[in-house]
Amino acid sequence: MHSNRHGLKYYAPVMLKGSIAQTLSNAATQLVSILLLPIITAYLNPKDFGIFSMVATVETFLSLLYNPGLLSATVRMYHDTYSERERKKLIGSALRFVIYFPLICSLIFLIVGPLLFPVIFKEFSFFPWGILAIFLALFIQVNRLWSTLMSLQYKVYKIAIFSFISMLGGTLVTLVLVVGFKLGALGKVIGMFPPALILSGIGLPALLKYSEGNWSFENLKKQLKMGFPLIMGIWSYSILYIGDRYMLERMVDITSVGIYSLGYKIAQLPMFFVNGVRQLWNPVFYENMNNGDYKTTTRLVEFYVAVLGFAHIFVIMFTKEIMHFFINKQYKDAIPIIGVIVIGVFFSALLTISNSMLGFEKKFGTTSIIATIAAISNIVLNLWLIPKWGIMGAAFTTAISYFLYLTLGLYKVRDMFKIIPVLKVLLFSAIAVVLSYLVTFGYIHQDVGWHEFIIKVLFIFIFISIVFLLRIIKLNDIRSILQLFRKRFRREYV
Repeated sequence: MHSNRHGLKYYAPVMLKGSIAQTLSNAATQLVSILLLPIITAYLNPKDFGIFSMVATVETFLSLLYNPGLLSATVRMYHDTYSERERKKLIGSALRFVIYFPLICSLIFLIVGPLLFPVIFKEFSFFPWGILAIFLALFIQVNRLWSTLMSLQYKVYKIAIFSFISMLGGTLVTLVLVVGFKLGALGKVIGMFPPALILSGIGLPALLKYSEGNWSFENLKKQLKMGFPLIMGIWSYSILYIGDRYMLERMVDITSVGIYSLGYKIAQLPMFFVNGVRQLWNPVFYENMNNGDYKTTTRLVEFYVAVLGFAHIFVIMFTKEIMHFFINKQYKDAIPIIGVIVIGVFFSALLTISNSMLGFEKKFGTTSIIATIAAISNIVLNLWLIPKWGIMGAAFTTAISYFLYLTLGLYKVRDMFKIIPVLKVLLFSAIAVVLSYLVTFGYIHQDVGWHEFIIKVLFIFIFISIVFLLRIIKLNDIRSILQLFRKRFRREYV
């Protein structure tokens, strides 16, 4: 039997180092992506950006198809055994699946693609874009399993380091091909391959070395059987993110996809904060709930919601300035939709709270059902609103779908608000975010001016003042929150 040689105290600093490394890596990756937008939009027209976005959409869809809950099931079964041989067998079985199943599917898609793509898409062609998407989805499957294994072995820092290195390689290739050789969408898409290939070159040898040839068909069947019920939740959440692009391409055109995708990219600026917090949120939330420290949990949620509100209000308020000074004017049609999408992104970020509450109450099935309802609403609303309003219809669909997702989740955990009284803070921040969009709505089509700028600054000042007057955030909160996270990792598993 496998034993914990180092003792559980050993893993606390390891996990902390890995979480920090992963957070910094994610933040750096997003920062580089955002900083490159002025360059990329100068060399890529909206149609090119739309093609790149559709390649990413098809790749995401195929990745979902290639992973029918297998990785989540592998993680669960890995923790259910202390036998190192059984763990090697689990990883080895999963490795066979992520190599051979995507390979077989890719060969089929390459054969039927020329017939299928004209039926499924309006402008997105199979050659070369569909072919590139198929190969990209094929190459990244091993990477995902390797990342899973590194997480299971508390080596998250390796994921962070190699992901960052591969991102830099992809960025360099993209700049050379797009700026130097002016290959447009083709250069941007080819730039997606170096990260996949680099991580595959690192991940495949590591997986083979760890599994040592161990695998079994019976194990694989168990992994697939356990993972199958998770498909509904995984697919539903992904539909909320990629469904709008596909429907815009099908119902409008691929240029609209490019404008919408650029707007979505700008709207996701506050996710720097969210993605960093998500690395540590659930462990801290669950520990304090289990200890009955509801006061600390309440303060933690209040702090998170208030900072989240400020970040999204800031992006809404200064969308036009960001677009005017940093983004090529050929994307100006994205300005009106960004504020609406930011509202949707805000509701999406708040899912961290509702989902952690549902997880604490072990309502995992409820989470999947809610995600499915939100996904269905997303499809129906897109079918209704896109023909009427184009990209604005897709933007409103995003906001409404995530609002529904959040509302249903909060309703299901409504009894928890008796011990964690944060509903007022949630409502206050949500109303403030929506109001910030309404304040800027009248200025969307006007040139940037001092009158507008003063009003925006005043609105933000009022929001921050109310946050402190209501004591939603106190001056010593930042220090307290940092101490809370440090305390959590010092005491992990002790």
